[in-house]
Amino acid sequence: MVSGTRSASDGGAPFPFFSSLRGRMTAWYGGVLALFILVFASAVYIEAGRIVWGALADRIEGVGQEIDSFTHAEANDPFGSVSAVSALADQTTLDTFVGPGIYAEVYNGAEYRVGKTTNLGDADLPLQSYARWRPPRGLTGIWGTASASGVGPVLMRVSTIQSTPRSPTMTLIVGASLTSVYTEQQNLSIFLLITVALALAAVVGVSLWLARGAVSPINAIARAAREIGSEDLTKRLNWQGRRDELGQLAAQFDEMLERLDAAFARERRLIADASHELKTPLTVISANAQMLERWGDGDEKVRREAIETIRAESANMARVLNAMLTLAKTDDPRALAMEPTDLAAVVTDAASGLRPSAERKGLSLTIDAAAPAVVMGEPGLLRQLVANLTENAIKFTSSGGVRVGVARLNGTGRIVVGDTGPGIPVDALPHVFERFYRADRARSRTVEGTGLGLAVVRNIVRVHGGAVTVASEPEKGTTFTVDIPLLRSGDADAAR
Repeated sequence: MVSGTRSASDGGAPFPFFSSLRGRMTAWYGGVLALFILVFASAVYIEAGRIVWGALADRIEGVGQEIDSFTHAEANDPFGSVSAVSALADQTTLDTFVGPGIYAEVYNGAEYRVGKTTNLGDADLPLQSYARWRPPRGLTGIWGTASASGVGPVLMRVSTIQSTPRSPTMTLIVGASLTSVYTEQQNLSIFLLITVALALAAVVGVSLWLARGAVSPINAIARAAREIGSEDLTKRLNWQGRRDELGQLAAQFDEMLERLDAAFARERRLIADASHELKTPLTVISANAQMLERWGDGDEKVRREAIETIRAESANMARVLNAMLTLAKTDDPRALAMEPTDLAAVVTDAASGLRPSAERKGLSLTIDAAAPAVVMGEPGLLRQLVANLTENAIKFTSSGGVRVGVARLNGTGRIVVGDTGPGIPVDALPHVFERFYRADRARSRTVEGTGLGLAVVRNIVRVHGGAVTVASEPEKGTTFTVDIPLLRSGDADAAR
């Protein structure tokens, strides 16, 4: 039964929106910007209210100061025709100090109204019942807010007036209507709400766009990774000109694919070459087994030759398998047991064991390993390295001799294996360390060997942090040089 759920492998979204990287990036971008917008809008609203209320309070303060100055001037005018109390009781006089939406009312010490502005009509500003309000710094008097019948909400300033030390004290109330202030604040709040809503919508859209732009390259890499299999490693992102972190990631991804492609190609070639190398001896063994089955009992010569052939081909197969096992072992340096090792002792031991092979061919074998050269290495692998190079030199040399030496040079231990053989063709030199490569294909079956010896040498040198080079001249011989870093005193103490 086919399920309707889409998976990550077919391009579907396997997680809820906010569980995905894109969703989280959108939430973070949008959340931070939304918080900033809300804080900014709140600050604008608060500051606008402070400015409007402060301007109204300044206006009220100015009216109160003008009335107070007028009463003092009237009381101290020797030619004045009326007293200050009489002047304030006149509505016409109070009306000269106020404007639209501004009211004034005067009470005596007994809290009886003395006078008020015409625009109050029958209404009165409350003398006692009002909510206290803290005015901006620099304003005088007692401030409060109240709802006056017939006038509506007002902001009031309550102060005392005493024109002369002997004159009675009066209470002056100056008020201003808050209706326009509340209307302005309501309009501002509506404007800010609409603006904030539009801004939040824009923030969400921009956040989605930014998140999509940030995540889409990652999605492209993920899609490429899903499309790549062991049978097809040719796909590349090929992002040109992108210098940011994602561009570097894409470049590293392409480089990784290059390495994987090369590694898979090497493995396929290894399998093909190994199959080819093992096919012939298996065929020979099978043929000789059949021959033994048919004529071995009646013909001693056939039986002896068949057994000898089977033995030789089995030994050749064992060499191929051992070389491949060594290659696999040296592919993982962490599996090796490294210890301080003297190259001079390794060279002397490995080369001396091959002296009988050289003597059987009439070759001289010279060993120069007097100077100690201690490196951090795996003794068995280093011994195999020297043996492979020396065996190769003996195998391909018909006359003359082979020389094996050890020296210390610029912080490295150097192993040199040279011969007086026919040399290696120039066009073959770059390939001699490749697996199953034979410089002379025509001799591949007549000369004993697996074609893996030098590939094993290269891997052993690599895991020891060294380098191997080859120099050869036709008819003059070949020289292999291996350099491995010497063991420093601090490394030796750590090893112990």
